[in-house]
Amino acid sequence: MFTYKLSNSPLHRIPAWIKILVVPILSVAVFLFPWYVALSFVLIQFLTACFLSFSIKEQFEDLKPVLFYICILYPVRFVSFALGVKFNSFSKLCSQVFLDKELALVLLKLACIIQGASLIFRTSSSIQLREGIGVIEHAIRKILPFGQKNTVTNVLAMFVCFIPMVSEVWNQSKKAWYCRGGKKGIKMYTTLLPVLFSVGMKKAYSTARAVFIRSE
Repeated sequence: MFTYKLSNSPLHRIPAWIKILVVPILSVAVFLFPWYVALSFVLIQFLTACFLSFSIKEQFEDLKPVLFYICILYPVRFVSFALGVKFNSFSKLCSQVFLDKELALVLLKLACIIQGASLIFRTSSSIQLREGIGVIEHAIRKILPFGQKNTVTNVLAMFVCFIPMVSEVWNQSKKAWYCRGGKKGIKMYTTLLPVLFSVGMKKAYSTARAVFIRSE
């Protein structure tokens, strides 16, 4: 999920600071404009990902947070409709919930934003993202009356790279589990989640320590 994919495509060659600035602007635009704008962005970003040779499986993995929200929002909406309005039949209640245009629009816009973030992470390495944030901070410090030394870049870069780091640790843990003959199930998650936490904390500490030493 959100793992950098080495390539020499035009999108890979765009400086990271441009992508970091453009995607949030597009995300805001998605929420301000009508639904067909969000749908257009979803299709454009899907075709862009296909052009960059991102498989359907890779794109689906990046959109898993949307499935997570679906599993939460639809049951909540179902309960709220069931308690707030009287329906003659269960099928009518289900149709009212699952044909809720407002909720579908929120999920569509969320998918669009996650697609944009995916394109950033899959076409920019951690070093490129850190350098891009540094360029933005340095430009801001030139305009505003701050010191010239970048002090926020390291923190923001670590925050931005947190999701790919967790995803990388989780994927490595799953590969090790499957290589040892393990099968997907509840036992896998109960065994690997503590590993994910401990390895992730150790990696985060090592990364923070390395950044601190280099910034002295």
